[in-house]
Amino acid sequence: MTTYITSYQRNVLQLDVSYADTMWIQAISFATTGIALPLGSYLQKLWGPRPTVIMAMLFMSGGVFLTSLTVTHSMSLLIVTYGLLFGVGARVGYMSPIAAAMRWFPDSQHGMVNGVIIAGYGMGAFVFNFIQIAYVNPENIPSDSTGYFTDEKVLMRVPGLFVFLGCIYLAVQLFAVIFIRNPPVPLVMKTETADVHLTIPPEPKVSVWQLVRSPLFIALWFTFLFNDQTIIGVIGLYKAFGLYFWTDDKCLTLVGSLGAIFNALGRLAWGFLADRVQYRTLMLVLTWLVVALLLSLNATPLVGGVWLYACWIISLNIITPGTYILLPKAIGHYFGKENVPFNYGLLFTSFLAGGPLSGLVANTFLDTFGWIGVFWSMAAFSAAAGVITWFLP
Repeated sequence: MTTYITSYQRNVLQLDVSYADTMWIQAISFATTGIALPLGSYLQKLWGPRPTVIMAMLFMSGGVFLTSLTVTHSMSLLIVTYGLLFGVGARVGYMSPIAAAMRWFPDSQHGMVNGVIIAGYGMGAFVFNFIQIAYVNPENIPSDSTGYFTDEKVLMRVPGLFVFLGCIYLAVQLFAVIFIRNPPVPLVMKTETADVHLTIPPEPKVSVWQLVRSPLFIALWFTFLFNDQTIIGVIGLYKAFGLYFWTDDKCLTLVGSLGAIFNALGRLAWGFLADRVQYRTLMLVLTWLVVALLLSLNATPLVGGVWLYACWIISLNIITPGTYILLPKAIGHYFGKENVPFNYGLLFTSFLAGGPLSGLVANTFLDTFGWIGVFWSMAAFSAAAGVITWFLP
């Protein structure tokens, strides 16, 4: 969406905006995670998963509908509706399906369960990338030499796209919410545990204050913060960078869609590994693979052409989502499994800093050093996460 939004406001509204400016939409959307996801985790414990998802649905779909109006006025209003409102909705409802599903399965399968559900989150890009281009640019009209779309037919379809997407989101969410619920508590378990003294001591409860002061939690928090930069950057900028040397909109959309498929498969693979391999080992592998890919990403069009660039983007889509699979397992391992959804939600407060930081980095480094500055700064963040992980037990 970044390429269409930026091109519309640049060439129809005649605003002085660039891809670095529209990166703030993604940055603010991710920043809402720091408040909205812990709030969603708390609400799903208070209300249950279904009412929480319904509230999230209203924010998310409502933000998309309103964006059809704000995109025609200013970047600031667009950030409010498509960054803030959409972001709040997407994050408030994020933990409810995961928490509900984890209650249906034993602890030994939580990594895979987590991976399957979050794979659906990643697969959304595969579907909606094709929907977006089919609506906005069905003729596959190329961008200009500066990487922006200027064709009037393409640009005038942009506001209507948000109405179309809002209808689809609302319909899918209304259907999905029917199936989300917590498992019933077996009556047999209630009667048995009432009269039996357990010989196995329960897991120690960790208060929120103890949790956030723990050096382990702080290390995981900064790991999430630094890994955020790569996740946000790959999502927000892969197509903008690609248009500088590959003007075929459909091919770039295909790259993003294939990336989404491998993103989903990667989440399943990380879930499988998380149930069998130590967190520290897997996170070290993840961070240093990302460093290697980002340091070489800028050179891929020069060395191997557009298809090598596509392979690098797909590889990043396989590797980066491992963060979302590994950190819940780490939280359960280090702090107990009783409050994993809420404690994991607290890790997402890192997005309060991570979202604005990504926007600041994109603006500063893209204007000053070009794309190589953007990608190498992301590599530095991933390397910092790797160093932190090295010192974990």
